[in-house]
Amino acid sequence: EREERVFSACGGSSAYKRPLIQKIGFLDDDFFFSCEDVDIGFRANLAGWQTIYVPTAVVYHKLKATGGAVTGSYYDGRNFLYLIWKNYPSSLLRQQWRPILAAQWHITREALRHWRGEAARARLRGQAAGLWGIFKMWPKRKQVQALRTVDDGELTAVFTTPD
Repeated sequence: EREERVFSACGGSSAYKRPLIQKIGFLDDDFFFSCEDVDIGFRANLAGWQTIYVPTAVVYHKLKATGGAVTGSYYDGRNFLYLIWKNYPSSLLRQQWRPILAAQWHITREALRHWRGEAARARLRGQAAGLWGIFKMWPKRKQVQALRTVDDGELTAVFTTPD
C-alpha cells in the first residue's frame, strides 16, 4: 500500500526512462516468453538504477496472458537459468551457490515427481536447455557485468526471499 523500491517490475506494467535503455539496452530477445522483465530489472539494478512500486498506478492490460502450462514451464525452466548465467555477479554466486542450486534441484525434483504431466517434462527440458544456455549467455554476461556500479550489499538489499 506504499510507494517503495522493488527489484523489478512486471513487463506489462512498467515504464523505463530513455537514459536507462540507452545504457543497458532494452528487452533481450533470448528471454522470449518469460523473465525478460526480470532480466531488464536485474541489469538496471546492477547499473545503479532503481525500480519503484507505485500502488496508485492503474494499468489496463488488454491482451490475453502469455502463460501456458507446457510452454510456460519450458521457458521458465530455461530462462531462470539464463538469468543466473547472464546477470548474477560472480561474487554473489560464490556466496550463494548452495541455495541457488538447492532451489533448482527442488524444481527438478518436483518435475520428476510429476513426470507424467506434460508441463513437468517441459520444465525439465527447459532446465536442460538453460544449462546449455551458459554458452549463449556468457558473452552477454561480460557486457552486463561491465556496466555494474553497485556492490553486493546494495544489490542484495533489494532481493526478496520467497514466502
